[in-house]
Amino acid sequence: MVAGAWNGLGDDLQRPPPVDGCIADRSKSNLTKETPLGTITTNDGVNLSFVDTGSGPPLVLVHGWNQTAALFDRQVESLSESFRVLALDLRGHGDSDAPDYGYRMSRHAMDLRTLILEVAGGQAHVLGHSMGCCVLWSYFDLFVGEGIDRAIFVDMATHPVLNPAFSDEQVADFGAIMPASDLFGIINGLSDGAEAQIIPGLIEHMVTESIDPADKARILAENERMPGPLSAREFFSDILADWRDVLPRINRPSLYIAGEASFVPMTATKWASEQTPGARFELFGGDEGGNHFMFVENPNRFNRVVTDFLTNP
Repeated sequence: MVAGAWNGLGDDLQRPPPVDGCIADRSKSNLTKETPLGTITTNDGVNLSFVDTGSGPPLVLVHGWNQTAALFDRQVESLSESFRVLALDLRGHGDSDAPDYGYRMSRHAMDLRTLILEVAGGQAHVLGHSMGCCVLWSYFDLFVGEGIDRAIFVDMATHPVLNPAFSDEQVADFGAIMPASDLFGIINGLSDGAEAQIIPGLIEHMVTESIDPADKARILAENERMPGPLSAREFFSDILADWRDVLPRINRPSLYIAGEASFVPMTATKWASEQTPGARFELFGGDEGGNHFMFVENPNRFNRVVTDFLTNP
């Protein structure tokens, strides 16, 4: 049933009607024009924008594919009471530069490394949502966790592409739900400029039916900011990957958060937590906003879970 969510995306999808006030503009979210912003320049010459607010131990928030730091507004507002929150716009996203290169997970991991070293003082907690988990897994693969205190992985599979040789148990454990034909259908559609047909259909499967329409429209608006061809390149690196061998080598306290109603099977997030030494697991039920954007739909519980993990042994 989950795999079927990908089938035919973009074939007959209609853009949802706009909701007044929901546009890709920080003035329309809790990240106002007064929210402190910073900029760093990567070693390949790209300027990256980030929110920088609060005081305490640094906490870096890394968004998912096609998303922006603005969607973390309710985390920034709440968590900045206890942490110095650094919410990064990855290259090509939000207010960061959008060069014609550098959309592999390893490059994003290097950009994260730059933020930790140059802004966070060399050490930080890091939370990754969706593709942000892949950025984190790549970081552990490359830098063996150096510079990370605690890691939080929110709703991502370790092997998203369906291998016909996998058993049903392996599909559930690895989150291998996307047929290769669907993967390349989405990539080709984005490359051809069909993001206006594809993105709304994807978002439809990432939120619960009870989401506030304004929040749904805001998620869509932020996801529409990234140019389709760049989005396609990033999607390739995001989805056509296998992070299973990284999990046993994660050497920092870790928390995995899943949504019961998410297109990412909760079994896959649970399995990933079991492969990560000493990791904790937290599940948001379907009646708790427990889809892919649970941090938007149920920010109060989400922020409590994050704060409890980061402040308690």
